[in-house]
Amino acid sequence: MRRGSTPMVGLGYRSSIDEWIRRHLGRFDVLEITVDHCIHGDRAQQDEIFDLVGRIPLNAHGVGLSIGTDVPLDLAYLDQVAAIVDRLKAPTYSEHLAFTRVPGRDLANLLPLPKTDEVAESIISKVRTVQARVPVPFLLENISYVFEWPDSKLSDAEFLNLICRESGAGLLLDIENLHLNSANHRLDPYAFIDALAPGLVREVHMAGGITLQDENLPRPFLADSHSHPIPEETLGLLDYVLARHAPSTVVLERDDRLDATGEILDDVARIRACVTDASKSVHDRAIAE
Repeated sequence: MRRGSTPMVGLGYRSSIDEWIRRHLGRFDVLEITVDHCIHGDRAQQDEIFDLVGRIPLNAHGVGLSIGTDVPLDLAYLDQVAAIVDRLKAPTYSEHLAFTRVPGRDLANLLPLPKTDEVAESIISKVRTVQARVPVPFLLENISYVFEWPDSKLSDAEFLNLICRESGAGLLLDIENLHLNSANHRLDPYAFIDALAPGLVREVHMAGGITLQDENLPRPFLADSHSHPIPEETLGLLDYVLARHAPSTVVLERDDRLDATGEILDDVARIRACVTDASKSVHDRAIAE
């Protein structure tokens, strides 16, 4: 973490616990809003979200762009996103480096892209389209994936570095996704972090998933369910990231078992402890110099 940069710690907003979030608003520095909930949600949900403007800083995150689908981006959708980002007063807009649909069909999953120079070139062009329509910095998020395309030529870090370097996009680093991919595909998460370009990590996601056991699987499979406490391995990776990068926010994602509010607050406290320790380390090094 660079000097003078202490990340804000927050939570992904979910309307089903709106009342609870409001009662505990002082426990969070920031809330992350899913822009698609503003586009497709009912009037009551939209009113709840926009009522938060001015009460707490809000980030804008998307799930509907499908930047990896091999068709031109939906410009009308991007204009809706731009209007929502402006209304939220969000400093950035983030989306997944993935595809979620093919022409005529919603696949209902975040699916990986072949990591090739040709695909990177296509994504770079689309990022520039996003940047031209949405006037805040654009961030791409790494996803967890079940399979790898056989024609991939680049590593995860090489693919992200290339796209972000050539387009000017930043990275929303999902550390839980990194942990899952590392376990499921026998990758080195620390080597991945070390390979990221300096200054690339602008925001961070944290979450906790589940382990799937099946006789047809060669080994247990870790799944990104956003339903359980953050594993210690993911917190360790956060410490490593904070020692090397300076994200502006660290946001906890929770999508299931939302009634386990004690777990949510415990995870926020655990994240905040990591951020505090990293800031103290920076301060101590500055004094030593």
